[in-house]
Amino acid sequence: MHIPLRKALSVLGKSSPFSVSTVNERRKDDLDQYKDRLYVEQQIEKEFRERASKLNRGEIIFLCGSSGDGKSEILTRAFDTFKDRCDFHLDATHSFSAHETAIEALDRLFDQFMSAARPLILGINIGMLANYAKEGDERHSPIKDKITSFLREGLDQIGGFHFLDFESFSKFNFNDDGKFSEFTEKLLHNLSEQSPANPFYLSARQSESDVSEIKLVANFDLLGLPGVRKVIITQLFKARLLKDQFITTRAILDLLHHLLTSDGYLFDNLYMAGANELIERTAEFDPALLRTKKLDDFILRYELGLPDPELEVFVAKLSNLNIYFNRATPKPGDAVSLIRLFSLLRDENIANNYHRQFLAEFADTTLLEYSKIWNLHSNYDGAASDKIAIRKYYTGMFTAGILRYANRNASEMLGANNEIFLGYYGSSKLAAKVDIRFDFDKFSTLSRRKGIHFYATLKVFDTSLSEFAVTMSLFELLTKLNLGYRPNKYDKNAVVLLDEIVEKIKVIAKKQGRLKIYSAGNSYTTEMDDGMIIFSRGA
Repeated sequence: MHIPLRKALSVLGKSSPFSVSTVNERRKDDLDQYKDRLYVEQQIEKEFRERASKLNRGEIIFLCGSSGDGKSEILTRAFDTFKDRCDFHLDATHSFSAHETAIEALDRLFDQFMSAARPLILGINIGMLANYAKEGDERHSPIKDKITSFLREGLDQIGGFHFLDFESFSKFNFNDDGKFSEFTEKLLHNLSEQSPANPFYLSARQSESDVSEIKLVANFDLLGLPGVRKVIITQLFKARLLKDQFITTRAILDLLHHLLTSDGYLFDNLYMAGANELIERTAEFDPALLRTKKLDDFILRYELGLPDPELEVFVAKLSNLNIYFNRATPKPGDAVSLIRLFSLLRDENIANNYHRQFLAEFADTTLLEYSKIWNLHSNYDGAASDKIAIRKYYTGMFTAGILRYANRNASEMLGANNEIFLGYYGSSKLAAKVDIRFDFDKFSTLSRRKGIHFYATLKVFDTSLSEFAVTMSLFELLTKLNLGYRPNKYDKNAVVLLDEIVEKIKVIAKKQGRLKIYSAGNSYTTEMDDGMIIFSRGA
């Protein structure tokens, strides 16, 4: 028996009793088949099971992360397999009784561990792990010391202590196949697969006859389109990259619940600011906020009711997806909704493909460019072609962007590729000659880190800077700076990184002894020669 779609989708909501798993026996009901359908094994779970199978007496696995990332689900699924040889503690944020703190509860847990003949498996939030390292009883100093080493150095194994951190197994990554999140893609596929094997699909077909649920069914069927899932995942990845939004499994499930069950169509729900934390971020990428001539022309023509036969055909065919726009009596905001729909369907063929004329307007150019440069860094093996491509990027974009930012208050130096503004000396502006290059020698010694950022090394004259992370927000800011953009308060995170780089460059440039002074429309170069300052005009 299959229940109505709306009730089936309730297992996605953060208020659902299914959102947290426990080892306690719970009476099975009709919703269990839907929850089971959503299960996707994560890479961290594979690693956890491998280590748990080899765990010995006196050893501990700390499964670390944030609330909602899936710790309890992994531990609950593993409980029956390992309960006969390992002790489990699923939630280290709570105490055993109302009269002890979570820290005291952990002290007691470790007392039991020290006297037991069995290894321990512990689910714990990173914050609580840090608190215990500071506040745990001194009798457990050996455990506290290992926790501190993990937090400082990031080692995943210290002696017999294993630390598996969700942050080290990111759900979003750049892959060679262009898929940004294999986990999220599988989750969305399991939920929306248009197949009788999927209980959600059968519930959708049952609910199709209910007129009041037509929009809900339309949203479910939209999610069943591969191109739609790709756009949603891309928007989430952009939120992770550009907004530093940490995305847990629970957050993704709650987002899907919102996208499918809210009052609007999925393409509007995806950008409904204020709905939940993730939507607050995706709302900033709303395609309706794009100001391009082609999109503005579309909105103007639509709002004025000007004839557009091709659009009429497209809108009429949308009824096949249970999506309805009344062209005879358009509502305020319909043009905005259509732009969102065009963006969502950009990789799908629908009716006469009217929407595909706007493909270029929705291109995620920055993300694609960042992906290319990320791959060059993360897979660098010294090949001549890669070296040429990396050098071209740093010479043409990265270094140019840094100098444009550093020289933004000195119009005389804007566009200069070998000078950096140092400050004012009276009414004159002081600059320094600078030579910035990518440091291939140092870069080749770095370990290749697989994450959502890539790491760069720069050499100023003959001095190497420490490696630093190039986030997508920094990458985007440098690209925009080269187009004449001026940073604002929304660029705060990227500006902080940029300021640090600029200051390090200035310190080295000052030591070279070759300065340039701009005064009253003239420029003078100064150099040290046998302890004397030599001035020369221009140059």
